[in-house]
Amino acid sequence: MHRNFYLAQAARDVRSGQETLIDIFERIENFFRRLEVYIEVPPTPEMVVIMVKIMVEVLSILGIATLEIKQGRTSKSFPN
Repeated sequence: MHRNFYLAQAARDVRSGQETLIDIFERIENFFRRLEVYIEVPPTPEMVVIMVKIMVEVLSILGIATLEIKQGRTSKSFPN
């Protein structure tokens, strides 16, 4: 019975992780769509600042996602 519980919990964890990844990629896609608008015209200094901010946000999202994945693996390696 405990085995079925752990399998069900593992399935929920996988589903949750997949939903999180989908959310992350959707957010990154939105940032790149904004960036695409800016790169279609010759950039002004202000536009360069905006493009850099967009790229910083994308890198920030990837960094947070990486930390979450690492922490998730660590917490699963050391169950309570």
